[in-house]
Parts: sequence; C-alpha cells; structure tokens
Amino acid sequence: MESLDWIRFLAGVSMLCYGSWTDLKTRKVPNQVWIISGGFASLLLIFELSQEDWSYSVWALVFATIVLFYNAFIDEYILDENQIRLWQVTQFLAILSALYFLVSIDSDGFIDDDYRLLDIMSISILMILMYIWFYFGPTIGGADVKAIMTIGLLTPFTFSFGDNSLMAFETRGFPYPFVVFMNSLLLYLLVPIGLAIFNIFRGNTEKPYFQIFFGTKMIISKARKSFVWPMQQIIGNKAVMVAFVKHKADSDLQWDMLEEKGINEPWITFKIPYIIPLTLAFIVSAIYGDLFSTYLVEPINSFFD
Repeated sequence: MESLDWIRFLAGVSMLCYGSWTDLKTRKVPNQVWIISGGFASLLLIFELSQEDWSYSVWALVFATIVLFYNAFIDEYILDENQIRLWQVTQFLAILSALYFLVSIDSDGFIDDDYRLLDIMSISILMILMYIWFYFGPTIGGADVKAIMTIGLLTPFTFSFGDNSLMAFETRGFPYPFVVFMNSLLLYLLVPIGLAIFNIFRGNTEKPYFQIFFGTKMIISKARKSFVWPMQQIIGNKAVMVAFVKHKADSDLQWDMLEEKGINEPWITFKIPYIIPLTLAFIVSAIYGDLFSTYLVEPINSFFD
C-alpha cells in the first residue's frame, strides 16, 4: 500500500470506529463525523487527481459528486435566504457539470489508466444508489447511508495489504467502494446465523422457529433499558410473533401489554447498527478483497453452469 492508501485506510477506520461507537451508545451518529470526513476525503481526491492529467470533464464530475455528497446534509440545517440561494446556485452548477461530463466523455477513457475513470464515476453512482435505498428501502438509516457515501469519496480506488486479494474478475474487480458495501452485506448475513446458533444452545427453539434467526428471549425489565424491539406483540388480545417490527415507537406499550398477559421473557429483536458490519467490511476488504463475489456470487453461479 502506498502512503496515500494508508492515510485513506486509517482515516476510514477511525471514522467508522467512532461512528460505530456512537451508534451503539446512542443509536445516533453526529453529522459532523461524515461532514468532516467527507471534506477530508474530497481534499485527498482532489490532491491525487491533480497529480495526474485529467480533462475538464472529469473535474466537472468530481465537483458534481462532492455537491451530491453534501446535499445529504443540507436539509438538516437551517439556512438563511442568502445561504439557500447560494446552495441552489451550487446545485445548478453541479447539474450542469454532470451533464457536461456525460456529453463530453469518450467511452475509450473508461479503459485508460486501469479503469480509474470508472472508479471516479462509480462514486456518484454509489451515492445515487444510497439516496434511492434510503428513501425507498426499509432497512437502512441515515447514518448508514452517509457512512457508505463517505467511504465512496474516501476510498475510490482499489488498495490492498497484499498482492493476492480476491476480486470478482481475473484482471479487475468491482470499484472498491462497492466491494466494501457488498462485503458488509455478506457480514450482515452472519448475524442471523449467529443468532440461530445462540438460540439453539440456549434452548430457545419454540414454534414458529423463524424468530431464532432474528432475535432471542429477554426479560422485559432488561428489554426496557436496552436497544431492542419486541418481536412478540399483543394483537387483537393475542400474543403473536412478528417478523418485522413496524411500529417501533410503541415498544413501551407493547412491554406493558406483554406483562399483562404474563409474558415476562418475550422474544425481542436487536437494533444492530448496520455501521458495525460496514466497519468490519472496510477492514476485511483491505486484507482479503471481494469476499462477497468469491464466497457468495460464484458458488451460486456454479449451480447454473
């Protein structure tokens, strides 16, 4: 790894570890973590690209990408009239810059310099996907989205501790931020497996059984003080098991209703911050490479060969 790669790796580990710690303690991560890290990542990217010969269209794309990143934070702050106008002008320039890149880029540029242009373009693609996932997907929070977007800006180019890191293709793998993201999904899949093993050893194997993959039993007095949601809920005067907790704000009421029914050790599901497997994936990706494609996608594809 080169010195710039080490700086990016250490900055990413520091950012994600602090975010994981605050998320575990409070289930919130201050925006300043991502704003400062994103600013540092932007400076690193600008510095690295300035050492190379890139066209104006690529610089236009970088500008549009940075604006797209900070757009995730603007709505959470109160701006005065002049600030709003300035931001609107910035957004308009970012849109024009993105259009300029799209109409002026040559397709041959994607294979020059070991596909580095593809890496640069993938940053904004990942950010757009995160916006879509946040607004239409039920399984990810704002801090998780911002963390992934920051990773895209901080580590756009592939790096590794060794020369034999795993990748999806023979000569060139997926863009590095996508590798980290996909590895985080793979690690997140280990959570249900770990919970199932834990419940089997504890003897928590009652019907309908699916709940052993998503939670465990906990005494209500402890559950009230913990970051957990009730999987067992009273619906229509009957205790039922729910796979996905929709009304999370009503947990206190559910604990009361469960106690009234004499259920003092109900099934609960943990509020596991996604940023924790994301942090582990960031470290694992630098050591081993693309585990997701190697150990999940390729075995599945082998069934269709």
